[in-house]
This record gives sequence, C-alpha cells and structure tokens, in this order.
Amino acid sequence: MQRIKNCLFAEDVLYDTERNVWARFEGGSAVLGVNTVLAWLSGPLTSVSFKDVGTIVEKGKSLGSTEGPRHFDTVRSPLTGMITEVNEALRDDPKLLNRDPYGRGWFVKLEPLVIGEEKALLPIAAASATLGAKIEEFKVRCFAAFPDYEMFEIGSECAGVLVKLDDLISHSPEGTVVHLVSDDITAEIELIAWSDRTRNEILETRREGNLFHFIIKKTR
Repeated sequence: MQRIKNCLFAEDVLYDTERNVWARFEGGSAVLGVNTVLAWLSGPLTSVSFKDVGTIVEKGKSLGSTEGPRHFDTVRSPLTGMITEVNEALRDDPKLLNRDPYGRGWFVKLEPLVIGEEKALLPIAAASATLGAKIEEFKVRCFAAFPDYEMFEIGSECAGVLVKLDDLISHSPEGTVVHLVSDDITAEIELIAWSDRTRNEILETRREGNLFHFIIKKTR
C-alpha cells in the first residue's frame, strides 16, 4: 500500500483518477472497485446497488451506486464491458467497501469488450499526484481505521465525554471503531488513562489546530 496524505492506496491496481475507481486484471476478467477517496468520502456506507449481471456497460457509465450519511455516488466503469459478477457481500455489509476497498470490498467483475481501453488507466506512481489533489479537493480525512461511529464532542469536558464513550463501547461488538473529536486540552491524557483502564486500544491520535482526533477500537 502507498500512503498519500494519510490515505492508503493499493499498489497492485490501475487507477481511473477521473472517476475514483480502480481495476485489477485477472486473466480475461477485470475486478473493479472504488478508490480510497470514495471509500472515505461518504462516511459509513448504508447501502449499495448494482447493475444486473449480464449488463453491458460503456466506459464512464454506471455500474451501480453507493450511499452514506454524507454522500451519494454513482460508481462509473473505467472500461467498456459486460458485468459477470457483483459483490453480493456488500449488500449485507456495505461498510466492507469503507474498510477494505481493494480486497473484500471490490465492487463488480467485468469482461472487457474494447481492446486497449486499459492503457488509459494509471499505476499508482503515475496517479499519486492526482489522487493527492483529489484528497485536498474533497477534504478527505483518512485515519488508521475506518470508524463505525463518530463522536464530535466540541466544548464538552473530557469526563463527560468518557461517560458517553463508555456507554457506546459497552453496547457495541468487539472490533467496533470510534472516531472521537475533542477540543479539551486534557483529552489525550484522559484517553490514555481510559485505554489503560478499559484495555481498549487507541489506534491513532492526531491534532489538527485546536482539535484532537482519536481512533479507538473496542478490543474486549
């Protein structure tokens, strides 16, 4: 994986940077998916839809769509071809696309029908500058893990925030990830003590201006 402005991008795929999608070629088939920009842009995805298997899709046309709390997007094909398979796992768990866009969160498989279209796709080295510009354009913020929940606790004392965090964590399954934002200057010290006490893990701490960002994972 290659890190661009705190966001991770796969190195074994080819990118259509205009449409924020990627392709990985396997024999005569192309596995297609959305890139990190789209995976983080929408927030936790709530639904995914696909065109039917057997549909012939022209380059630039819709393969389906994704929807989250902050963004609805059409997933557009980087190639002309026939859809041979869709990722049914995304129907039951759309957040696979958020968490693992280059692996279990692939979108569809396509049989390419136009020779040479793949030459317009870019390896990560050639695509990195444009992908970095996209991150800035859309104000995408990537962290160590994609959060299941977000807590924006601006103007709240950390003691009260920890009560809310305890309640959220206690009612969530193991592996749940929380993005907590606080402007309390004692937040980092308090969160470290909380992590030691509860044995839940702080995956990342980041300060941006007067705001502290914490990525917290329930580990027990």
